[in-house]
Amino acid sequence: MKNLLKPIILLICLNLFNWLVIFNGLFNSSFKVDFLKVGQGDSELIQTKNRVILIDAGPGKETKQQLEKVLPYYRKTIDLVIISHPNQDHFKGLLDILEKYQVRAVMVNTLSYPNKEYQELIQELEKRNILLIQGLKGVKIDLNPDKLLILAPDKIDSKESDVNSNSLVAFYTNENACFLFPGDIDASAEKKIIPLIDASPCLYRVLKVAHHGSKYSTDENFLKIFQPNFAVIEVGKNSYSHPHPELLERLNKIKAEIFRTDLNGTIQFYFDSKFNLLHRFL
Repeated sequence: MKNLLKPIILLICLNLFNWLVIFNGLFNSSFKVDFLKVGQGDSELIQTKNRVILIDAGPGKETKQQLEKVLPYYRKTIDLVIISHPNQDHFKGLLDILEKYQVRAVMVNTLSYPNKEYQELIQELEKRNILLIQGLKGVKIDLNPDKLLILAPDKIDSKESDVNSNSLVAFYTNENACFLFPGDIDASAEKKIIPLIDASPCLYRVLKVAHHGSKYSTDENFLKIFQPNFAVIEVGKNSYSHPHPELLERLNKIKAEIFRTDLNGTIQFYFDSKFNLLHRFL
């Protein structure tokens, strides 16, 4: 009897594993967008049926910890990482992520930004033979049937003074929803992308609020055009008055539902069986 016990236990464990995989496929939406709680920094994760895309990697190890919570345990590959711009609160966490996940490609807005930590990251990516992609306006990523479009910048500029305004702006759309990820752009850069988002036919619109809720971003006219149903502010403890009261007033004026990672934790958007866009806090 004792000799039979181990094989029986092993068989039960294997069956439980198989059922967990099946139930995960049946009951989890294949589409999810997570706004990760990483402190004063940015990191967003898009999961579709066949692809995983990370936009920004936060300031440190918190991003890897959050990924471990929201990614299925069997997903060890990130197809694309987009670094909106070379500020540490947007890229530094990628070094920890590389230790756990296989990253196939990284899109950046510049390779030559004169920052020691950023250049060390670029060297590490090259050492690992990870494909580096130059992101510019017009780049399209087909997620079949979803799409990811880069709306800005329209030129390469590695000047330190322009690092925020030259953020890669990513626009993700599927059949019922669109998500705008504007990095840290300011109001002047927002004007350039308004014509590109004006006619987007989305039932639900979600905005990642630029620059952690700075008063110099997310202009009133920009909000009137995009009209987000939901506005997510990725923010942590800071000395910049983020999110600024003037910015919160502008969001309230257009009646956007506001979420904050410092108050709500990681915010996940997903569809129910009737394709209503729902959210939950993790």
